[in-house]
Amino acid sequence: GTGADAGGPAAVRAAARLVLDDAARLNPPLVLDYLALVDPADFTEVRDEFTGEAVLAVAARVGTTRLIDNLPLTFGSPEPVAPLGAAS
Repeated sequence: GTGADAGGPAAVRAAARLVLDDAARLNPPLVLDYLALVDPADFTEVRDEFTGEAVLAVAARVGTTRLIDNLPLTFGSPEPVAPLGAAS
């Protein structure tokens, strides 16, 4: 998934909302059906302090076309791995 450590789930939700709000002002406008940041194991909404794998899911309409997409994200930092051959 994509690293999303810079601001966590709250920042991802806010950034997605800004993009979708801008698209809602276009002609034809994007009409949001849903935006959810969920745990892929059970599809429950993740909390702001969540760490681990998540999916940002969105569905919207532009005219008569329904658009559905999702983006896998990872919150929290995995342990750093030293490159092969690096001195320790």
